[in-house]
Amino acid sequence: MDFLDPFLAATLRNATPLLLAAMGELILERGGVLNIGIEGVMLFGAFFGFLTAWATGSPTCGAAAAMLAGALLAAVLAGMVLRLKADQIVVGMALNLVALGVTGTFNSALQGWLRRQGRPAQPSAPIFEPLLPALGALGNQTLITWAALLAVPCVWYYLNRSERGLELRAVGENPAAAEASGIHVAACRFKACLAAGMLGGLGGGFLTISQAASFAPNTTNGRGFVALAAVVLGRYGAWGSAGACVFFGAAFSARDHFQATGLKVHPEVLAMLPYLLTLAALAFTLQKRSGAPAGLGKP
Repeated sequence: MDFLDPFLAATLRNATPLLLAAMGELILERGGVLNIGIEGVMLFGAFFGFLTAWATGSPTCGAAAAMLAGALLAAVLAGMVLRLKADQIVVGMALNLVALGVTGTFNSALQGWLRRQGRPAQPSAPIFEPLLPALGALGNQTLITWAALLAVPCVWYYLNRSERGLELRAVGENPAAAEASGIHVAACRFKACLAAGMLGGLGGGFLTISQAASFAPNTTNGRGFVALAAVVLGRYGAWGSAGACVFFGAAFSARDHFQATGLKVHPEVLAMLPYLLTLAALAFTLQKRSGAPAGLGKP
């Protein structure tokens, strides 16, 4: 039990950004839009959430800024693929590169300004504190983790029980038929893009305002792609995707635990562990029917 409780707590923490990004990506992909740029959305949320929390002294403001930053980048995706009919994969990869360049440049500029002011070049932002640490693994989590856990049943209900969710699924399966039935396909997909951006941005913001209290270039470290894989592994369902996120969160926690125990294993091998498990899980899943919407990725 001395090992299990901290491991479960770490698993929930590591699964939180994946859960938020995966729930947003699930909504978007159910509407027929593939956002390879989820990594960039998370990176935008991580930087601007940290910057706002540092400037205002409020992690709540940082979380709001992270959601707004993610939504803005997702709106660029929506404009390119819905208005200009650009290739979704190409636009997504371009957004990843843009986010990496913008956040890296802004972070360097911030550090240079701080050095000129005679202040520490590595600023620290206020972070959310655990809500109920005395309750063990579940209680020793921040508000964002609780929000991520709550998002799973909410997304499931929205996609499977609500009228708007059923409309979104119809758009993802057959946009032409949905348009003929009176559904505004572009508006439906645009709103899905904004929702995915907000959730992905908050997932990135979690890394800097609930965990690290600082920002480093490429701080998301591939988590957006892991969240993308979780949606595929979860067969495009809310509960399945959530289970995949917890599995990958446990992989990140196991990597950190092995490093902390001082095992004589190369750090690079341990660092690869979550991503190797991601590839193995995807290879197993893609042997079967994935359950992807029929209109996914098509203009």
